[in-house]
Amino acid sequence: MSRRYNQNNSPLERIVYSKVNVKGKVQLVPLELYADGSVKRVI
Repeated sequence: MSRRYNQNNSPLERIVYSKVNVKGKVQLVPLELYADGSVKRVI
């Protein structure tokens, strides 16, 4: 299985979710958490 890396060549650790309120509704937004502590929104 191949690993995913960010622009700093840090490997993807896990997918985390953040709660976001959109028009009064709570939605979970997936984010990629990398080993260097950076996060990127999953499209």
